[in-house]
Amino acid sequence: MTVVREGVHPWQFGLVLLAALTPLIPLLSWTDEGYTDLPTVLVTAGLTAVPLLFHARPTGFGRCAGIVSALLLCWSFMGVMIGMLLFLPSALQLLLAAGAPPRRRPAATGAMAGLGLLLSAFVLARFWSV
Repeated sequence: MTVVREGVHPWQFGLVLLAALTPLIPLLSWTDEGYTDLPTVLVTAGLTAVPLLFHARPTGFGRCAGIVSALLLCWSFMGVMIGMLLFLPSALQLLLAAGAPPRRRPAATGAMAGLGLLLSAFVLARFWSV
């Protein structure tokens, strides 16, 4: 008898990775303009990536992504004065990753992954257009 171990789908993993990395590009570039809260940003990005630790357990991954998303949503509004609002798209991407289990909803998974990618593209395009 062979035991097959199911992990998190690569699209879900990629959404969480995008959620952690997308805000870093604009925020790191702000350091040239005198932005001094870089440690706070790096800690927030690190906490955003916590669901990646559950890549071998899809159930734990979804729960963790949902919890981190809720916390990040609150933190992005509370920290608006220090630039944490840029983590709002990350909270949405984490929700997409939690709600995109490909084994249960294969048709919706591609749409959710595409939406998360478009969200990152929008944030970066908005940053470069300013």
